[in-house]
Amino acid sequence: MTTEKEGRANQSFFLLLLLFIGYTCVYVDKYTIGISLVTISKDLGFDPSEKGIILGAFFLGYTIMQIPMGYLSNKFGSKIVLVFSLVGVGLFLMIFGFGFSLLFLVIIRFLTGALAHAGYPPSVSGFIATNVPAEKKGFAQTIMISSSGFAMFIGPLLVAPLLTTVGWRNTYYIMGGIVILIGLSLLILPKQTKTAKSGTKETKQSLSFLQILKDPVIWVLVIAAFLMNASVYGLTSWLASYLSEARGLPIDQVGYVSSLTGVFILLAGVLGGYLIGRFFRGKEKHIIVLSGLVGALCIYGVFMMQSLLTSIIMLCIANMLCIIAFSTLMSLPHQLFRPDEVATKYATVNAGGVFGGFFAPMIIGALVQKTGSYQSAFLFLAGTFLFGGLAVLMIRGKRKKQKQLV
Repeated sequence: MTTEKEGRANQSFFLLLLLFIGYTCVYVDKYTIGISLVTISKDLGFDPSEKGIILGAFFLGYTIMQIPMGYLSNKFGSKIVLVFSLVGVGLFLMIFGFGFSLLFLVIIRFLTGALAHAGYPPSVSGFIATNVPAEKKGFAQTIMISSSGFAMFIGPLLVAPLLTTVGWRNTYYIMGGIVILIGLSLLILPKQTKTAKSGTKETKQSLSFLQILKDPVIWVLVIAAFLMNASVYGLTSWLASYLSEARGLPIDQVGYVSSLTGVFILLAGVLGGYLIGRFFRGKEKHIIVLSGLVGALCIYGVFMMQSLLTSIIMLCIANMLCIIAFSTLMSLPHQLFRPDEVATKYATVNAGGVFGGFFAPMIIGALVQKTGSYQSAFLFLAGTFLFGGLAVLMIRGKRKKQKQLV
């Protein structure tokens, strides 16, 4: 009995590790585009507004297809959508390397978000909902999101040297090939069961979009995710340009700074998820609000601090608080909704969050070009993160009626 239990635990660990590696690939693509655009914009002559359009196009496609991908994951199971999504990321990375104009790159980034990235988060969430014990779901979800820290650590260390040695086009060919191989490895995942039982009755397999929109908690989570993601993705998308243009760092040093912040994001995601799950269960809203308040101050401090070292310290702290707040927020659907609802409702919340990522890069690009300074951009980033944290105060109660159905 013990051996069988240990075997299942080892298998679960291996499968979650595969999903973690896949998530890392997804985040590497999201984060390294900011570093790549420093080189690409010089090669093709893009201004800040045009860079913002390229960054925003990805999130627009991501937003549009996030909810449909959640439904596809519920209908066909997580496995097929996971493989399709990750292989798609690799293919579009390779196609991006052929870029020759603003329109071409905008279209490819839009399709990357719509047809590749959009399916991965809800499918991972659905896999966790049906294959991970209830008491470990929140922690497993947090670990998946914390892969963003690992991606931010490893991505710049790999991409920045490639950009300077083989050029941005060959860099994308190499990245695409690696991601395709990792995507194909997900074929070993077990099939996801399409129904989840509660007692002797079957729960609903799917929800109509109207049912989702009638849930006030969904709207609160969407608003919070929208504002937080506007700040998080705005900061990660423009960090390389800020460090290069405003702080005067060469691209390899920009990569080192980005990698350093990734270490702190990874630590915050893993340790924060464990500590919150172990000692602060039921107090997630307080964690999010407190992280929002302090994180907003640190985000603005990145710009205000004259010393580069102090600015980097503020950046590391800000990123730690960002991942704690956002990963805690994205673990709430597992507490608030039934397992059979999680993939679809998680996709809805994530869609709202990603929509924030669509607006933020373009707004920041316009602000920088109009003012000639990054100060207004950092004020925007700090404000959106603060109000995103405060938004969760609108969630009332713990949805006890739904929890009884789990």
